Amino acid sequence: MEQYAVIDSHVHYWEAGRPDRPWSSDGADIGAPLLAEELLRDAAAAGVSKILQVTPSIMGFDNRYSIEAARRYPERIIGVIGRFDPTGDEVGRRLAQYVSQPGMLGARITLIKRWKRWLLDGVLETFLAEAGRLRMPVQIYAPNQGALLREAAKRHGETTFLVDHMTLSHSDPEPFRHWEDVLMLSDAPNVYVKVSYFPEVAHSAYPFESVQPYFESLYERFGPDRLIWGSNYPPSRSACTYKESVEFVSGALSFLHAADRQKILGTTLLRALGLH
Repeated sequence: MEQYAVIDSHVHYWEAGRPDRPWSSDGADIGAPLLAEELLRDAAAAGVSKILQVTPSIMGFDNRYSIEAARRYPERIIGVIGRFDPTGDEVGRRLAQYVSQPGMLGARITLIKRWKRWLLDGVLETFLAEAGRLRMPVQIYAPNQGALLREAAKRHGETTFLVDHMTLSHSDPEPFRHWEDVLMLSDAPNVYVKVSYFPEVAHSAYPFESVQPYFESLYERFGPDRLIWGSNYPPSRSACTYKESVEFVSGALSFLHAADRQKILGTTLLRALGLH
């Protein structure tokens, strides 16, 4: 592996539910808690220098543990992409207060379960506009909604979109059936795509040869300045080891130039978040 810092843009640490911080039944249950210390230990063993915490949906809209750990380990955690409720009144005021928290770098929207239709129904319009006004990046997971995302990104050109998992779903028997919609996102210059789900949808072992052509097509359309790697650890353990997730990009993809690997494995993320 080339000697440069690897930053993981998509990991989750979380604590056990407790009376004052209960888990949310609306979120995705991704297993037993993984504390920040455990996550950082696993990341270091895999060759990851720093991580960006993504508050998991099981925590509802409670980002306290994410922020607390980021403050404890500032040399390893570059910040937090937290959870924010885009519904209700005074979205702008609440969002300004939310993003003013130390270490809060953006908000993540997950279009699953009861939130699935938020793009289609226009629920996110005020939120996306206010995010652009505040220059706050929006990370969004919208399974099989690439076309809707492209339209939203074009309506909100001042808002930076980080598209999670390429809009793919690991439970989809044909995960690439809407792939052209994903490639069409390249038409919106404010869109970055997180290449954070290839092992889960490959349904084969490392080096995931069946999905490498899809990665290459993304690389050709977006270039390294708009692609961001993330492991999706720990859910990704169902498909590969943490180290294999890193090495998929750092070594397995022969079509990537060394300088472009460095961008995809860290510097593009920093630029998208306004940290570079």
